[in-house]
Amino acid sequence: MQLEEVLENVKTVIDNSIGFPAKDIELEQTLFDELGIDSIDLVDILFELEHLYGIELKISDIESQARERLGDQPYEIDGVITPEGLKVISEFMTEVNPEKFVEGLTVHQLVQLFTVHSLCKIVLYRIDEEANKT
Repeated sequence: MQLEEVLENVKTVIDNSIGFPAKDIELEQTLFDELGIDSIDLVDILFELEHLYGIELKISDIESQARERLGDQPYEIDGVITPEGLKVISEFMTEVNPEKFVEGLTVHQLVQLFTVHSLCKIVLYRIDEEANKT
């Protein structure tokens, strides 16, 4: 499955959920600040995408991947992402401006950086993961 196909479906689901016109949604827009999605909207969007693709989605997938890649090194300490954690996250979330991954970034603030592209990447990751299970 290609990014463009997932993007079109993500746009449609966002439009249906919050009424933001699909034609005006761009890959680089942030989910929370620029599109105005709140946490309840996000749950609805994830549910719809899960149903559409037959997958389970969690925003924490990115954090899980980072923890796995770090091995014994801590990802966060007291909710603040470690420098090593920031490096791994920035390598995965290449769609986000690297200057946003600043020292002191908390796990809660990280979610605010998620873009439409980030959501598409999580969908693609889960689709690929499901395909590799069989």
